[in-house]
Amino acid sequence: MHSSWRILRNRGRRAYTLAYAALNGVSTGPRAIIMRGAVASRELGGSIEIGERSTIHRGAMLLSYGGFIRIGARCSINPYSVLYGHGGLYLGDNVRIAAHCVIVPANHGFALGEGLIADQPLSKSGIRIGDDVWLGAGVRVLDGAIIDDGCVVAAGAVVRGHLESNGIYGGVPAKLLGRRTFRTVHPKGVTHGVDYTKNPEAVAAS
Repeated sequence: MHSSWRILRNRGRRAYTLAYAALNGVSTGPRAIIMRGAVASRELGGSIEIGERSTIHRGAMLLSYGGFIRIGARCSINPYSVLYGHGGLYLGDNVRIAAHCVIVPANHGFALGEGLIADQPLSKSGIRIGDDVWLGAGVRVLDGAIIDDGCVVAAGAVVRGHLESNGIYGGVPAKLLGRRTFRTVHPKGVTHGVDYTKNPEAVAAS
């Protein structure tokens, strides 16, 4: 019974996704899902591509703003996250974006003597996020950021610049806190995936 209901539910979601994508000019891969209440808008031009088996959850927004948003396979964009496309946004495969994240590949000019901030031109360097990345709730990613494969970014962090592969980052601005490793036993007996030998202060803080 539960299996049959799940099949019907998924068929309904896929049918909605195909209709929504067709109406809004969004490209979707096989079994990609745009949930009801999510927004994928090309109103100001540009393009949006959602890869195979990726899900855009209720309340999330993809806004191309004349640029592009490319989302790889098996990604999850959780509720009320907002992804802009101005200067180009690329997400690799298996990316997890928690709720209330904001990713903006553009930045306002704000020089004195150049008029109002609202009237100054945008810089648009773009943002690239690699494979197998997890952004915690409320992360902000700023224009020009590059997040390499395997990174984990703690909730509430503000990302700018280059985050190296398999790093664990947090803070404002985001800084390296440790690195992902194979499972090890924490000195206090709890299993973690953090290399505490390179970040001993993490042990004391835990």
